[in-house]
Amino acid sequence: MSFKKYLEEKYPIACDMQRQIDGDPLMVDMLRMNGADHELVKKWMRNYGLFQGIEGDSRNKIAKRFLTFAQQHHRATRINDTIVADLYRELLIALFKVKPRSWMSATSKLLWCLYPHDIVIYDAFVHRALVTLQCVDPDLGSTERIGAAPMIRELADIDSAVAAYMRYQGLVRKLLAVNTPALTELRRQYKEQYQYDIRIVDKLLWMIGDSKRAY
Repeated sequence: MSFKKYLEEKYPIACDMQRQIDGDPLMVDMLRMNGADHELVKKWMRNYGLFQGIEGDSRNKIAKRFLTFAQQHHRATRINDTIVADLYRELLIALFKVKPRSWMSATSKLLWCLYPHDIVIYDAFVHRALVTLQCVDPDLGSTERIGAAPMIRELADIDSAVAAYMRYQGLVRKLLAVNTPALTELRRQYKEQYQYDIRIVDKLLWMIGDSKRAY
């Protein structure tokens, strides 16, 4: 089965799952209005499981550091790979300096809140799906192998993490680009109001990579 076939069959399920994440619109709207609600950021990060192993004042510091990052940036109307890599690197370093750990997923999720139409979220389930699809899906067959996600133990590891993320997001964006006509038609067919196609592609890949459930 190609990814396109899976997309056509599971599109309503993926959209329904995304619409149930009620914290996303609150975060996106707050940041769009240049808000600074660090309690909302903390709640959103907690709901996504991004604070595992982090307690107390460290959560406040992380949320406030992200908001500082968000407020210091003029929001670009169009972004390209160079901008994505620069944003990802800067935020990853900022979070690592507050609390040394691997922030690959959290960095992408927080950036998505700033650029919800453009940023690809990093997730281990999606990574697993992409490894497989590179072997069987014709749209990804000629792409560079994604490789394993690097460990981030020190600042010197950041560049390899950024490179790994850029390979990953390139594959997801390619699937989005190839399947945009199908997504447009499915949106019309189902009268779907969820507006971020990039998250639908992400969710479908996540479903493929989830080894515990069948959808």
